[in-house]
Amino acid sequence: MSRFSKGLIAVLLVLALAYYWLLVNAGPANVPARKFDLAELRKAADAIPGQKPTAITFAAIATRYVPGAALAAGTGLRQVTSGVFAWRLTTPGGGIVIDPGLSRADALTMGFKHYDDNARRLVERWMDESEMILFTHAHIDHVGAFLDHQRFEDIVDKAVITPGMLGNINSLWRENARLISETRELKPVEAIAPGVVAIQTPGHTPASEMFYVRLASGREYIFGGDTVSLSVNAEVPTPRSRLLADWMVPEDRPAVIGWLKGLKALKERDKDLVILPSHDADWTIVNAQLNGIAPARELIPARKAD
Repeated sequence: MSRFSKGLIAVLLVLALAYYWLLVNAGPANVPARKFDLAELRKAADAIPGQKPTAITFAAIATRYVPGAALAAGTGLRQVTSGVFAWRLTTPGGGIVIDPGLSRADALTMGFKHYDDNARRLVERWMDESEMILFTHAHIDHVGAFLDHQRFEDIVDKAVITPGMLGNINSLWRENARLISETRELKPVEAIAPGVVAIQTPGHTPASEMFYVRLASGREYIFGGDTVSLSVNAEVPTPRSRLLADWMVPEDRPAVIGWLKGLKALKERDKDLVILPSHDADWTIVNAQLNGIAPARELIPARKAD
């Protein structure tokens, strides 16, 4: 075998190992599952008196194509549609908004090819009317539309922000962040509204949360945040790739794996529970009716220039 052939084989072997390590390996495999107690969540959902949410609506603000393996290790390089979704729980008090999304400028900076200005305006109206605004974590694609809201001073007190989230916001965002003074320390599992329970799930960020929601109909959901970027994360389970988790968007990967294993076990025990991923546009839209959620159909006309 020639020296060139040996060199080529060595290069290909290094590339194969790098591809496996960065985009395929879902380890460490011995991480124990984090426990989700559905009975505890249901009890907490009933702890605050009042009418539970009656519906869940979503708005896709921005989309782009990414290799599936980036957001779910070992799933290959086939392109999937990654979306930024804002969610609204219908309540008597004007609604609860979860993860209101990001601005057009930030979407372009992050590489999103499509941005829906009408959806952004709709989500701004949701926040105006809402009784509460929640965040699964404080990355800009989840909090940016809140911080950039034209009437920020009118909505800031509706936000439930933990001290850990405030630290993230102050470190990555601009002057609006200093206007946020009210923070709330939440217990590991705590009811925050009738039928709505915050679950502290540090991993993707130190202050990441999930939200358990039980509708008035009895249907149950968990908003997984970026711990569950794609539905397959919890189904396999498999975390984000090492390329993202270790280098591009650093996270505590073993902790994330533990939460994903816990979600899979929870889903196996209660198959009617719906686990909502944060960025899985294809899954969210295709399965909306099956999962009892609905895309927002309101259109807000663009404002005419003065």
